[in-house]
Amino acid sequence: MESLNVFKTKVKFCGNKSLEDYEASVKTDADYLGFVFARSKRQVTPDQVAQWVALVHPRNKRLVGIFVNQSKEFILHAVRTVPLDVVQCHGDEDLTFIKDLKAESDVDIWKVIHHEDESTVDKLKPFLGTIDGFVVDKKVGNQYGGTGISFNWGHIPLYDKVSCENDIPYLIAGGINVETVKELLPFSPQGIDLSSGIEENFAKSEEKMNLIERMVREHDKRTNTR
Repeated sequence: MESLNVFKTKVKFCGNKSLEDYEASVKTDADYLGFVFARSKRQVTPDQVAQWVALVHPRNKRLVGIFVNQSKEFILHAVRTVPLDVVQCHGDEDLTFIKDLKAESDVDIWKVIHHEDESTVDKLKPFLGTIDGFVVDKKVGNQYGGTGISFNWGHIPLYDKVSCENDIPYLIAGGINVETVKELLPFSPQGIDLSSGIEENFAKSEEKMNLIERMVREHDKRTNTR
């Protein structure tokens, strides 16, 4: 556990869709690596990810599976197939579904909240006490994520307040890349979640991932010396 006196921004590199993506992400200092098991241009199967993890150990990184309105049976199958540490429910899953899933697995459960306006934070409250973390993303049309579009980061303090009051971690997702991260970090989110923003020609870019990490470390250093 991090010292309470040391601020460290958590980093998640998501949407790993090939062995090459996964290998590149493993080389980084990211805290979490994400795999999309829902229908998406970055969709992978549990069997694929299990093979990659067997070939290349994830080191000290936590593995996150992303699911969107999928059956409990499929999610549990993925958990049995891949050594996931976290199940990220990225759709319209309700509290009953989350509780049932939590009762039948021993992984952490994160819920994604799709930000619309300052009242969106109220949609998070019913899940508090059940979920182990949350992600704030932007929903565009019928797309639940992966759009590369951010929400109004000026509302991050609302989520940070809920996080601190309930001792629950959170990540900010949507539209984060090597340019926009400079605008995001001054809000000091607990964690950031990137996918398309760390890609070049639809493949994970070691250069972009390293640059993101360097900017995060510099921000954390400034924060801890204030």
